[in-house]
Amino acid sequence: MKIPSSSPKRYKSGKFHFLSHKIFSAIRCLRTESAANCNSGGKIEIHLRNINGLSDALFLYENMSKAKPFPNVKQFNKLLSSVVNLKEYSTAISIFKHMCNVGIPTNEYTLGIAINSCCLSDRVNLGFAVLSTFFKRGSAPNAITFATLLKGLFRENRIGEAQELFRKIVREELCELNVVMYGTVIDGLCKSGNTAVAIELLRVMETGSCKPNTHVYTMVIDCLCKDRMVDSALKLFDEMSERGVTPNIVTYNALVCGLCSLNRWEQVKMLYKEMLDCKVYPNVITFSAIIDALSKQGLVDEAENVFDIMVRKNVAPNVICHNALMDGFFLQGRVDEARKLLESMVSKKISPNLHSFNILINGYCKKMMIDDAVDVFREMPRKGFVPNLISYSTLLHGLFRGDRCSSALKLFDELRAVGLKPDSHTYCILLDGLCKNKLVEQAFLVLDELEHKGEDLHTAYYSIVIDGLCKAKDLDKARAVFNDLPSKGLEPDVVTYNILIKGCCLNGLLEEAKELFSMMEQDSVLPNAVTYNFIVHGNLKRGKYDDAARFFEEMDAKGFSPDACVFSSLLHLVGTREQNPAVLKMIRILAPKNSCVNHAKR
Repeated sequence: MKIPSSSPKRYKSGKFHFLSHKIFSAIRCLRTESAANCNSGGKIEIHLRNINGLSDALFLYENMSKAKPFPNVKQFNKLLSSVVNLKEYSTAISIFKHMCNVGIPTNEYTLGIAINSCCLSDRVNLGFAVLSTFFKRGSAPNAITFATLLKGLFRENRIGEAQELFRKIVREELCELNVVMYGTVIDGLCKSGNTAVAIELLRVMETGSCKPNTHVYTMVIDCLCKDRMVDSALKLFDEMSERGVTPNIVTYNALVCGLCSLNRWEQVKMLYKEMLDCKVYPNVITFSAIIDALSKQGLVDEAENVFDIMVRKNVAPNVICHNALMDGFFLQGRVDEARKLLESMVSKKISPNLHSFNILINGYCKKMMIDDAVDVFREMPRKGFVPNLISYSTLLHGLFRGDRCSSALKLFDELRAVGLKPDSHTYCILLDGLCKNKLVEQAFLVLDELEHKGEDLHTAYYSIVIDGLCKAKDLDKARAVFNDLPSKGLEPDVVTYNILIKGCCLNGLLEEAKELFSMMEQDSVLPNAVTYNFIVHGNLKRGKYDDAARFFEEMDAKGFSPDACVFSSLLHLVGTREQNPAVLKMIRILAPKNSCVNHAKR
């Protein structure tokens, strides 16, 4: 039997020597600490079942590796498994290497543990090197071993190699395929966005001898729901039941989450009833998904009702449920109720988490209760929580909105001082805050700093500054920034174009706005509803009705609707004495869709 050709090259032993050195340095430290006991002849025993940490495991391994004869291989396997359970994967690999070097017996189970450790530490290449030992011994790796390697490849996002290895396993019959093997591949394909391929493999299972089980169907259903292909997920759910495969709570939860994300509440109710009929009882995940979706849709009273039902069903709401409802209260401006909910968490001994505090900060900022937001932020460390980038970014946005530029800039400096690295979202908040507070020159300094430091640049940064310049009526500088984008390795997107077109229209530069519109098409940037509305409104305001009508017709043909500004302008023109043919043309296009326009005309 040959090792798969896709297997990476063998590892270099130097890596293991380095790791072994670290481990056995630790062992020497433990030996020193226990020297008194050893010298007095006292016998130290740390039983396998009593391993509480890495130091226990290392000390036990030292004793076992020095024993003559060596303990049974099963004991070493238990020790290695304990190290893996401690998530000390590199240590497990080094112990395995040391075992091989000193002649401690190993078996196929030992090799499997070593391969699993390699894959869990994102070193699947080492796993393939260990795999070669199977073939040298004349042993055949089983499906679990190959499934572990496949999972490792998917974990490292080596999707093509994983698919090639699976094809080779099937083609050369390297092991007997089972549901675990298929499940591993389907799971990897789903998580990497290859849903169509995952479904193809599911169909292969359905026609073969190894049939998909509930877990496999659930993986695909969950993936379809996350891709917002809920109808396909429901169809597969029905097929699953027709094939005699019983859905479980995880299957139902995947569908509930999918339906909630699309606000298909009637189907959520039907599915909930079906669950109860099938004696599959909703759990905290089911209720959390419904409460979260309702809260985000502003249906907070309904979310509160679900919360109460949950309590009556003896399903204890967790911090996620409380956070979702608290966020919903803030969205509706119900600050007192949000505060009471947080207090109730504490009284129920449900510990708020970092997200709870971020919700509070965000809620207060949206209500312009900036002092309260700052108080929560400063209280976090006293409660045992370190503010993260979301905490800082949310408060930064609130401070800028509250015209507290000086405090916002100090907070940004603090963010970097505590070792956090601003991301693109944070920089957008900073640039937007500066521009909206008429500190465009300071925004330019931020851009200069980013450019000189070689940081990743984003078109959004420059779009924000262009917007600030347009609002300051500095069109010359706005054009210069726009034209300079390619030199920075960036291309204007639809947002950038829209900002500059709007700036031109507001300043009466309609010909330039039309030129920009033409440039969009040349640069393969598709105009959207915002683009058309800006340019139609600009032309209407300046009395350029023929141009307005031309763009209006295009907008309508592409399925875009007029916004409030365009609609208002047309209504105003309906009431004027001068009935321009181009205006009447636009009214006729709009009239069938808006009865109020017909009424205004009459």
